[in-house]
Amino acid sequence: MIMFNTKFSAFLLAAASFLACTKPAPETKPVLDDASDLQAEQLTLESVRLTWQDNAQGEAGYRVFLRGEGEGYHVEPLTTLSADSEIYTFEGLTAGEVCDFGVQAVSDDITAHSSIVWLNGFKVVDWTKKPQVTKVDATYAYVAVSYKIANLPDATVEHGVCFSAEGDPAVGDIKVRGPEIRQGTEIMLVVPNAYLEDGKEYRMSVYVRDGEEYMYSDPQTVKLAGQPATLELAWEKQEYAGAEGVDIYKTVSQLNGRNFNAWYAVADPSLVEFKVLDTPVGRADCKTVAEQAEAAEGCLALINGGIYGNYHIGVIFTDGEPQEWVDNVYNNYWSPTGDGTLWNITRPIIGVDRNGKAEAYWTASPAYGTYYYYTAPLPTVVGEAKYPEASAGMPVQSASWEPYNALSTGPMLLYDGKCCINHEKNAAGNYMTNYECWALDIYEGCPDRTAVGITADGKIVLFICDGRIDASQGATHEEVAMIMKAIGCVHAMNLDGGGSTGMWVKDAGMVNHMDGSWRAVKSTLGFFSK
Repeated sequence: MIMFNTKFSAFLLAAASFLACTKPAPETKPVLDDASDLQAEQLTLESVRLTWQDNAQGEAGYRVFLRGEGEGYHVEPLTTLSADSEIYTFEGLTAGEVCDFGVQAVSDDITAHSSIVWLNGFKVVDWTKKPQVTKVDATYAYVAVSYKIANLPDATVEHGVCFSAEGDPAVGDIKVRGPEIRQGTEIMLVVPNAYLEDGKEYRMSVYVRDGEEYMYSDPQTVKLAGQPATLELAWEKQEYAGAEGVDIYKTVSQLNGRNFNAWYAVADPSLVEFKVLDTPVGRADCKTVAEQAEAAEGCLALINGGIYGNYHIGVIFTDGEPQEWVDNVYNNYWSPTGDGTLWNITRPIIGVDRNGKAEAYWTASPAYGTYYYYTAPLPTVVGEAKYPEASAGMPVQSASWEPYNALSTGPMLLYDGKCCINHEKNAAGNYMTNYECWALDIYEGCPDRTAVGITADGKIVLFICDGRIDASQGATHEEVAMIMKAIGCVHAMNLDGGGSTGMWVKDAGMVNHMDGSWRAVKSTLGFFSK
């Protein structure tokens, strides 16, 4: 048996431990920092430029990688670039291909390479199908976008314009559907200001759907022009004891240097009843505003209503019941140029529900008993490409509303506090904001005007002004809009004007100056005792 001296064994263990502690550690090289901020930009139909931030120090160079959809993670580098590189262009790509691009900082020591950093899922766009913006024009009432789309297999494919207040836009942001596609020719789309906020800057792109994918034009920055100034007039409250619950005001102020007489009645529809009256027969049986007011029980104030021929041009609800339905009045209308063309449209509507809550929308009725209500209009422009018929989701998703007393006519003058009408024209000489295709004698000039509005606190305003007489020379639509805004309206809609214009007030009769020649009208609206 071999015996060890325990003291000598302890000495050997201690010496070994000392030598282990004093042995120098192996030399290591630092690993190179990864690249960052990878970005890809398509340059041509077959080339994409990749850029990145070089964060490495002392690298020997950069490798670039390309892998296609469905390939394995580990791929061979395409090439090695010089040190400090931050750009590389991939060539020979295929339209529709989905690519992953990678970069790696490399060292002379393989153990010091950085990680491969990837930019995944970049789709190479077919440039022959990419929409091209040719012109953008922004006013306070709309943004007009002209663009071209070519080489699409189906001329009915979805397309339009999208907006984003943050970053590049996509169809999940604010989206405005476009009209019919004209292959290879210019399309002009008007985006009403109902879609956009005043003073806010947006990124805008034209989009087109290709199968399940969307292609976008290069984004541009747009912003609505500033709204016109409100028109502050000197209003004097009128004292009519019979119209309890209704406040009546009159002005004889100058309007932009012209003589001007106007009146408005305002009331809370939760305290007095707002009603729409309709004569369900032809023109020969219509009555004047005064005759209708005096025949209606409890009438406090009444004005003329919708534009009409032998029928009301639009939708009327009286005590929850629709009064008429005419296909080529509610959902489409004739061109004001007189060429017999029918254009698909939506019409403004203002009214109250059963509880007296006032609302404003645009409406369409593709069939009797079916009514859609929208927060933006179908932006039809005569002389441009046509839109399809309005539907539950077109121009925007229909809102849930059950009007009890309501009337549609137009045009809409104010919506969400913005004047939504001007008199700019397209190349064909038609008005850009005449979305409902109104006859030019309704749309133009400074005649007598009638309008209805809703204030921010839910009151209803009934407005009239005299026109075409020395004492009062009328107003344009824009002027009426900015007068209504000045007296507190956030929504306002034009009604029939000219010889139809009139306001009747209990115990005062007709208050405006028509020399007793008020025209018989088919529909009226006003305030009634509850």
